[in-house]
Amino acid sequence: MRKPLFALALFSLLLSACGYYSFKGALPSYLNSVAVPLFDDRSAWPDIREKVTDSVINGFVDDNTLKVVDESKAAVLLTGTILSVNRVEQAVEQGENVTEYRLIVKVKVKCEDVRASKKMYDKTFEAYTLLQSNAGQDEIDAAVDEALKIITEDIVNTTLSGW
Repeated sequence: MRKPLFALALFSLLLSACGYYSFKGALPSYLNSVAVPLFDDRSAWPDIREKVTDSVINGFVDDNTLKVVDESKAAVLLTGTILSVNRVEQAVEQGENVTEYRLIVKVKVKCEDVRASKKMYDKTFEAYTLLQSNAGQDEIDAAVDEALKIITEDIVNTTLSGW
């Protein structure tokens, strides 16, 4: 009777230890807010500045570890530049017909601890999604959004774990 009860208790303990993880404990206590000014754009992709900036802001809002505030009140300042949005051939058929593209988004981000006047990281984030050669504008927009989702997750995780 004791062995099954002990095994059940041990299993419950192990399961509960894996159930929750947060980067909150990795941050110094004074780092409680982040500002994300409008990103610069070197890509010339339509409306990308707003899309990237909004995506990153929403990533921090959804994570809820750092409060998104105005630049003048922020403990962490996150600035960025969209370097490129490109389509590169992924699959080519006989006769050199492209059937699939890799849509690649590159964003350079600099993260600063404002209080300590210290750069925490300066990094280029890159993500890609696959796109059929006959994709229309809706599919292209969805591919950009998917790449931004990946980049946003990487930016939030890097920011919260980089301390």
